Amino acid sequence: MQARIFAFVLLVGCTVEEPIDDTPLEVTEEDMAADAEFDMSVGDGKEDSALSYVAVARLVKAAGITCSGERIALATAIAKAESGFRPWITNTAGNTHGIDRGLWQINSYWHPEVSASCALSASCNARAAMRISKQATRWSEWWTWKNGKHLPFMASSRGAQATVCAE
Repeated sequence: MQARIFAFVLLVGCTVEEPIDDTPLEVTEEDMAADAEFDMSVGDGKEDSALSYVAVARLVKAAGITCSGERIALATAIAKAESGFRPWITNTAGNTHGIDRGLWQINSYWHPEVSASCALSASCNARAAMRISKQATRWSEWWTWKNGKHLPFMASSRGAQATVCAE
């Protein structure tokens, strides 16, 4: 009987919810410096240039994501699909609750721990997105990921990851 129960658990599977880190996120001095660097790197009007992909990939890496696998590329592609690499953008279209804000469009209702100033700071938004996505391993909260809207940006994002990881 014990073997059958064990087999049933293996077949059905169990998910264990990890505790949510709801420590408030605010803009730090490091965020302000990183944001200034980001603004300079994308301030040439070439929003869709390779430079923009590299700048966002650098933010992801600076948020603590390692170069293993395609985590930096995936995070970069999702940011492109969510905001077009515009850290100041907000959106309420299709939202029942809250406002989507910043590069990764972090929702104010679902993530009140992310302050408005953090959400609109490229560096702080990157840190928040990496925390919410479990270090760029779980993107199920992002509509663009669920619907494959990030896929057209993966090739450029992979190139950006390669550049950033070679630095």
